[in-house]
Amino acid sequence: MWAEQFVVEQQISVSELKEYWRQIENVENGSTIGRRCITTIEMPPWDKLCSELGWQLYRADAGHFGKKHHGYSGVYRLIGLETDKPFKPATISRTCGEDVSGTLYIGEAGWLNERLNQLRRSLRREDTHGASRLWRQSAALVAKFPSNKLGVGMLFTNPGMRGWIERDLIGAYLNSFGDTPPLNCSF
Repeated sequence: MWAEQFVVEQQISVSELKEYWRQIENVENGSTIGRRCITTIEMPPWDKLCSELGWQLYRADAGHFGKKHHGYSGVYRLIGLETDKPFKPATISRTCGEDVSGTLYIGEAGWLNERLNQLRRSLRREDTHGASRLWRQSAALVAKFPSNKLGVGMLFTNPGMRGWIERDLIGAYLNSFGDTPPLNCSF
């Protein structure tokens, strides 16, 4: 009975989500945006977000992320690669589908260059990034995705929007696959 009463909202497009983010970004503190919040179930399909948002893709071990080119606020993804050359994301089986983007983690940072360099160092020796700590503790992930088969996707955002966009991206992933990226778990 309850399932019959549950109404599935229509998913919005990536363009509609970007417009929503622009509206939120332009709202003054304490104001309302004149539109309800977009729910997780309305989020665009994950594959559309990966193909239409204009992610900059790099191999995780390709070298230092310099401030000049990467010193901006934004969101990022740690990506498992099928092959290290060329950059080809792996397909990962998830609870409710196949993730062809290879997404292992979604995060945000005020300075992407600093956070991604921290991630790179943590993949090798440090213990300063939670996603790489979980990766190192999973024999299955390290075997399937050694450090030379990891990539990074980054998307620059306004500083005040990075947390909001990260939350929406994780929600979209959850809506598409029924769970979060493997390294976004906590226990």
